[in-house]
Amino acid sequence: MRPQTAVFDGQVNASKTTPSLWFLICMALIPFGAEAQKSEELRNLLFEPVLIKRNPALPAPSNQEGEPGEAAPPSETIKEITDLPAGDNPIPVSVFLLNKALQEQTTEVDNLESSISSYEETIRDIELDGDAYEPALIQELISIGSLYQQQGDHNLALQFFDQALHINRVNLGLFNLDQEQIIDMKIASHVALGDLYEADLQQEYLLYIKRKEYGSTSLEMLPALSEYADWNIFAFDSRLAMDPTQTYAAEASVYTEDQVNNAIGEEDLRTVRLLNAQNIYRTIINILLSNYGVSDRRLLDMEKKLALTNYFFATNLDVMSNVSSGKSPSQALNSSQGFYDMSRVSSNSMGYRHGREALERRIDYMLDMQDVSPLELAQARIDLADWLLLFKKRTAALDLYQEAYNALAATDTPEESINDLFSPVFPQTIPTFIDYRYSRATLGVPEDQPLEYHGWIDLRLEINRYGQTQNVEIIGQSDSTTDPVAIRLLRQVRNSTSFRPRIGDGILLDQDLVETRYYYSY
Repeated sequence: MRPQTAVFDGQVNASKTTPSLWFLICMALIPFGAEAQKSEELRNLLFEPVLIKRNPALPAPSNQEGEPGEAAPPSETIKEITDLPAGDNPIPVSVFLLNKALQEQTTEVDNLESSISSYEETIRDIELDGDAYEPALIQELISIGSLYQQQGDHNLALQFFDQALHINRVNLGLFNLDQEQIIDMKIASHVALGDLYEADLQQEYLLYIKRKEYGSTSLEMLPALSEYADWNIFAFDSRLAMDPTQTYAAEASVYTEDQVNNAIGEEDLRTVRLLNAQNIYRTIINILLSNYGVSDRRLLDMEKKLALTNYFFATNLDVMSNVSSGKSPSQALNSSQGFYDMSRVSSNSMGYRHGREALERRIDYMLDMQDVSPLELAQARIDLADWLLLFKKRTAALDLYQEAYNALAATDTPEESINDLFSPVFPQTIPTFIDYRYSRATLGVPEDQPLEYHGWIDLRLEINRYGQTQNVEIIGQSDSTTDPVAIRLLRQVRNSTSFRPRIGDGILLDQDLVETRYYYSY
């Protein structure tokens, strides 16, 4: 399992069983009425912005006496400046997701069933010629388990993976590395079933056997450490981990170089996973610095991921302040502000300080590296400025944006590249390392997938020099637009979206006026 590491309001299935085909088909047949929208359909709501320009209304034609005519009322024209993905046969989001689910569970059913029968026959032959622990059985069991996995029958797939794992260990020993493929496949099925507990135990065991083979801080451990850190971010950010009936974690220990946290309770999964990820990224950074110095480009990615963990800390809990107040990690997390909520984040928090330091180190590394382009360095400075702005260090943030622009403008970087970074057609939402609600990334819809839209809403946004929306006004909408859709868009733009200030004529804009049409699908 190679999970993504940064998902905002992720859409991981939290049910304990895989949805049946009949359930998915029935959901697709629910009518798109207002009541259905409120309860079901809007769970797949997606907004896509297109920049627009409005031309003033033309006066109505005059009659022979010079008076305004009555044949055609004045109207304004609206031109769309940016485009959305286009193509043949666009479909609504819900239909795309349904098709995707059906495809995953029914792809080549006849061929799969034929292949399963063939593998079962091969397994019987091997057992007759040898015994129940014949090594040749391992790959056959993995193959048949993989086929059941493709059909969506993860419980049956796990039975075959467990049998393969047992034979593997009988023949090769409890801690052999050849079992990695089987464990990875088990993890995928556990996640598909919504069983984060078992998936996490398997991840910990996989790291444990690699540490026994290579040592805790060896260079050979770098890929395993990186994968395990990414897993911890996934486990922290997964919707599964936010459901207290389906999560677990330890009350005390977290990952160190000499141990893995496998003393698991019930409530602290998210906190412990975040602590694990943070410590592992630091371990990786120390290994890289000890062996390669500041010239290793992998440091840039690890420091940015370390900053991500601190963003999660700052927007979910401040561990040190809450622990010092007598609360357990789980109480601190569950009683804090909402997930990824910047409204009450303190610029004195541990998360802010450590995240800022990680992003500052990235810049220092780049200044010592030989192959870093001016554009990359400018982007790193912008990342730090974004961080400062999010945590309300506004003066420092604006100064750094301007400094990054001036430094890049003094190089031979093409003007088009500079404008793409500092003056994009549509203002860039920040932070850039999370996926916002109502987006393709959140729902798992490819960027190039043509969609059928149910309607549109035109907004006028006034964005101040600190990237905050001051006035948000609906200036038009399609006849099909309902209140639940409009309310969700307004809430998202007003309360959950910050923008990076744009530069015009070489200086930061004091006020940015944007008119945009949000197409929506569900």
